[in-house]
Amino acid sequence: MTVTEEQSITRAADRLFISQQSLSHHIIKLENQLGTKLFTRAPEFALTYAGSRLAQASRQILDIHRQLIRELDDINDHHRGELRIGISHTRGQLLLPSILHAFNREHPFIEVSIIEGNSKQLEDLLRQARIDLLIGFAPILLGEVDTVEIMREQLFIVVPKQMLLDLFSGNANEKVRALKMSADVSDFSSCPYLMLPTGNRTRTIMDQIFSKRGITPKIVLEMENSETLLALCYEGMGITIYPEMFVRHLEASAPNAANNIPVEFFPLNDPSAVSTLVIGYHRERYLSKAATDFIDAVKMAEYNEIHPEEKFRI
Repeated sequence: MTVTEEQSITRAADRLFISQQSLSHHIIKLENQLGTKLFTRAPEFALTYAGSRLAQASRQILDIHRQLIRELDDINDHHRGELRIGISHTRGQLLLPSILHAFNREHPFIEVSIIEGNSKQLEDLLRQARIDLLIGFAPILLGEVDTVEIMREQLFIVVPKQMLLDLFSGNANEKVRALKMSADVSDFSSCPYLMLPTGNRTRTIMDQIFSKRGITPKIVLEMENSETLLALCYEGMGITIYPEMFVRHLEASAPNAANNIPVEFFPLNDPSAVSTLVIGYHRERYLSKAATDFIDAVKMAEYNEIHPEEKFRI
């Protein structure tokens, strides 16, 4: 299975801490035992049809074995095991540090693995039983997954203060007060935008909002890193979009800095700009006590107290 995942004898041997020769011998022995080739070696290293069928069955066998061990551990009150959590890199940076620290104190013998990826990658991993929990946004497009709501999150439009002065001149202060309650992209239809690339979840939402308003935004830069886009927005290069979780993190880390930063954050007034962050798990697999405790830890985290849901409710 490691060779299958790595698609390379060399990388698999390194990961398994054994020699390439030993691993190759094991694969050949298994092929002789089964009477079929499991991998093609040329023109590229890949699974044969027989190999893919064996990999599929092996994945199911290992998943059943893992579930059984966890259930028996819970029955016997053993507090050992593993927990594999899938989450995006940026969300993980904000959500996990305090939660994992508290969880580790309560479960010191649970080995936690964090697997990062986009929504599609993480859903595939959950389907394949390669992660136990997925932290992402609803809807999770897997029929066999149940979800637990963590929090509601709104998108904010981030506008350089100088741009506000240029747009609204003498009426800027009054306009800013109104925008702090609710903002519409129509107010900024002529402004340059710094956007995440097409295919990103936030970008998809914004494209839908622009389309509903009949706006073709003037996009001067696209890139994957939200923090860099915010830094460029600070420099006055254009408007960007920032999730509420990130905005609250900025406020919590520098509570007295609001008047000193060169941008304003306004909650978008479109219903599609509000999303639900959830934890998903496969309903047909055994959910260990460690997994349920982790879900409870996320729901009770101090983070949710820093970000009250009702503050920017549409």
